[in-house]
This record gives sequence, C-alpha cells and structure tokens, in this order.
Amino acid sequence: MKKLLIIAAYAIIATMFAFSARGQTNAPVELNFFNQAADWGTSFNTNFNWTATLQFEDGYNQTTGQGASDYLRAQYNFSRWNITAEGDFFGVGSALNAGEGGIGFAIIQKYDFKMELNALVGGQKIPGTTTLRLKVEPELKITKFMTRITYATASLSIPWEKGVTFDGTPAVRGGMGFTF
Repeated sequence: MKKLLIIAAYAIIATMFAFSARGQTNAPVELNFFNQAADWGTSFNTNFNWTATLQFEDGYNQTTGQGASDYLRAQYNFSRWNITAEGDFFGVGSALNAGEGGIGFAIIQKYDFKMELNALVGGQKIPGTTTLRLKVEPELKITKFMTRITYATASLSIPWEKGVTFDGTPAVRGGMGFTF
C-alpha cells in the first residue's frame, strides 16, 4: 500500500509539473523571397566567403532573335556595390559586337552565395552594318563559389535596344569565372 501511495504521489507531482510547464516558443521566421533565396543559395556551403575584389568571367549568352553569343566580363567589387565592363561576341570566333558597362548591388551576400541587381548600358552593333545602337539591360545575377577562387554564375536580363520594338524577351547567361 505504501508503494502505491508513493507512486500515486509521484504521478500527481509529475502531472502538476507537466501542466505548469510553459510551452517553448520560437521566434517566427519571416518567410520572404530574400530569406528563402539566401537559404537556398547556401544550402550547400563551400565554407568560402565573398571577399573578392576583382572578378573575371566568360560564358554563354542566349537572347531570342540574336542567337547564341559568348560574353566576357570584368567586375570590380567594393563592399556590396560593383562596377562592370562586358563584351559580347556573336558566334564562334567573331569580333566584338556589343559592349556594356554598368553598376550593381548585391542584394544578398551570404557565405559563398550572392545575388546581384545590375544595370548595364552600352552599344550593340546592328547586324550587317557598322552602326551601333543604344542598349539598356537590367539584370538579376546569382553567383556561387565552387572553390576558393572559382565560381559559377547565371543571370536573367531584359534588354531594351533603341530603335527596336520592346517585346520583353529575356536574355539568359551562364558562365564560370575566377576572382582575385
């Protein structure tokens, strides 16, 4: 009987603690595009951080109506801001057909991943002539370190060219680069 009373007392005490214990509450995580993009971009972390000042990259550029081209880009980073110079070469082994310069801002820069908004302005050669026409191109670019000095990048932009009907056709780029 004594054992049964002791067990009952322990059960009552345990029940009182269970009901009086406060539930653990965690601060709600704000789910927005930027948090989700940063989490996605750092879901596998290479343990490298963006401290690079100078970037050089080369890659493939596809714009509807112009076909495939190669691009070569140099970018100088200071804090989260950057300045960019880029050249486009339409076709394999072709001459320089377009050149752009621009400024951008890294809206996300976490560990080895960054997402930038860039504004590029330049000139593009009209096919079959030596005339250049103005080209304005807002760009969203993501970049991920692969090793300590090499990275992969992809971007989406919507170019507008003077004298050409704007149809909102995007340009897609993919490339590889290295940093200093």
